[in-house]
Amino acid sequence: MKFIKLSIVILFVNITIHSQTVYLHSSHKVYQFLKRAESKGLLKNYRDAVKPISRNNIALFITTINSQKHLLSQVDKDNLQFYKEEFYQELKNQNLLSVDDSIYLSERWNLYSYKSDGTIVNGNFVGGYTYRDWPFKKLTRTRSNGLITYGYLGSSIGGYLYFRDHQQGGSYQDPNFKFSSEQGQIPIRSTSKNVEYDFADAQLNFDLPYVTLSIEKMNNVWGAGNRGNIILSTKAPSYPQIKISAKLGEKVNFTYIHSSLHSEITDSVNSYLTPYGSSNSIYRKIYRQKYMASHILEFTPITGIDIAIGESNIYGNRNPELLFLLPTMFIKASEHYTVDLDNNQMFGSFDINLIPNYNFYGSLFIDEFSTEEFLREDRQRNQIGFTLGTHIYDLVYENTNILFEYTRLNPWVYNHKFQDATYQSHNFDLGHWVGQNGDLFYTGITYNPIYNLQLTFEYEKIRKGGKKENTFQYQIPTPEFLYSPLLTQSYVGLNVKYEPIRDLIVDFHLRSASYSQEASIPQIESMPRISDDYSSKIDLFLGIRYNYQ
Repeated sequence: MKFIKLSIVILFVNITIHSQTVYLHSSHKVYQFLKRAESKGLLKNYRDAVKPISRNNIALFITTINSQKHLLSQVDKDNLQFYKEEFYQELKNQNLLSVDDSIYLSERWNLYSYKSDGTIVNGNFVGGYTYRDWPFKKLTRTRSNGLITYGYLGSSIGGYLYFRDHQQGGSYQDPNFKFSSEQGQIPIRSTSKNVEYDFADAQLNFDLPYVTLSIEKMNNVWGAGNRGNIILSTKAPSYPQIKISAKLGEKVNFTYIHSSLHSEITDSVNSYLTPYGSSNSIYRKIYRQKYMASHILEFTPITGIDIAIGESNIYGNRNPELLFLLPTMFIKASEHYTVDLDNNQMFGSFDINLIPNYNFYGSLFIDEFSTEEFLREDRQRNQIGFTLGTHIYDLVYENTNILFEYTRLNPWVYNHKFQDATYQSHNFDLGHWVGQNGDLFYTGITYNPIYNLQLTFEYEKIRKGGKKENTFQYQIPTPEFLYSPLLTQSYVGLNVKYEPIRDLIVDFHLRSASYSQEASIPQIESMPRISDDYSSKIDLFLGIRYNYQ
């Protein structure tokens, strides 16, 4: 207990003083820039099956691109200049600034910046306001404010804190963001007029020889995907964890995490009534423990092909298992040793950049699978999910990106017969937001006329089936894909993002949306109906946000 208290004290004392490693949130747009450069052959050994990536490593990639900037379009050159200013401190600390840049390059502006004796601290305001006019004739208004601070202490300690408070109002309030790629949130206060929730991430990183040790509360995104990630995503609220990252040479990376998840299951043994006043009492609810152990290995067998493989295990209702705290232990074998029916998963992804301007990618998530019965329709119980996609850059016109992506999740993926072993935290799937028994197809073409303006014309269609009682999860064969009641949702429209000044994003979308849902069936769980069926209705979103992630 004393060690835990000391760790908490160290976390808050150092949270605003960073070091060699500060991870940049997976939503930052620089990842799109790096992916584009990789597809053009400007980056070698860039692996992004595990995000976030450290600011220092991103600075290294930017330096590599800068050495070949004569191959870039003018828009890409402007983006490169933008990111050189963004990562100026990391470039300078690693002696990566060119002679010209050391003279003429300007460092990005921060609301607060402190530098002294190897310590760097940066701080900025966070805020925003959004308005959405839904196709089912309801409105949502959300305002937010907060702060972001990060920095470095010496050559081996880094820290980061991000906090954002929200108030959501209007005729439609949904802080869980059901059936949406937006991160689900935990309401802390609600009235008839609005609901309040907050968003908080933190990390404290220690650089050791060959490895980085992190204590953090944040989402890690594993696998390949643009409209969601089937392995680990940002859908669930971020959760605390320890992380070990190791670079095993130029072509191999290893990452291990042990996370504390929220089970949402009441522990009736440890919950209790406590006196409150002379004649009243309060019920103190305690939740069952729940954890995830996971590791992933990324490697580049040949230039232009990146592969990642990994496994995870969800377990609960007991203290952390020492065996699951061994980063290099085969997790499936650990489950066998503990003689417990936990929930084990295996997964992998690939990223191919062999043809200039073409990027092919995919992910596979295996919850339950039998090689012997894979092709037998009468014996199949293949609870798997997969994503396949491709980027095509500058096919007809410069500064364009065409994207195709398809994701399918078979019935019962992410589920388990024991509630404290589901692939979830706070009842949100840790993987893709569509969830079990569903699929998604997306295509879009993006054009950047200037570096800070992005125009996307896009189409998306989602289908989501029902979920029968848990006994059907172990039925042979598994119920057919997309069994009733079926929900179908689609849209086509324009998405615009404009950044008039650094970190200030003005965005909107205008879509024609359609929605249909079959009538509910007894004893089959389905998505809550939010509206009557509609077709070709207008969906409008307007937002202005500063330092959002």
